[in-house]
Amino acid sequence: MDKKEASEVARRYVDFIRNKNPNMKKAYLFGSYAKGIVKADSDIDLAIIFENLSDTFDMQVQLMKLRRKFDTRIEPHAFRESDFDISNPLAKEILTTGLKIF
Repeated sequence: MDKKEASEVARRYVDFIRNKNPNMKKAYLFGSYAKGIVKADSDIDLAIIFENLSDTFDMQVQLMKLRRKFDTRIEPHAFRESDFDISNPLAKEILTTGLKIF
């Protein structure tokens, strides 16, 4: 799978999530696909940012279950909007090198 295909899979998944949860505010493709260093076993890393998210772990579990409908290589990472800024090292990396898809 190339970057374009991964982006399309990610967009379809994100659109599905957005339709199920209007509190989703942003989504980024990050990691190997965003950086263009894809390997045969690369997953599709997605940061999905929510407003008013009380339990990131529960949301993470839900997102992992929903990925089965699209592609099991999707690796969703749920964030609270209030936690997604440059003071968070992972968020900083995503904001620096990721591709905003929503």
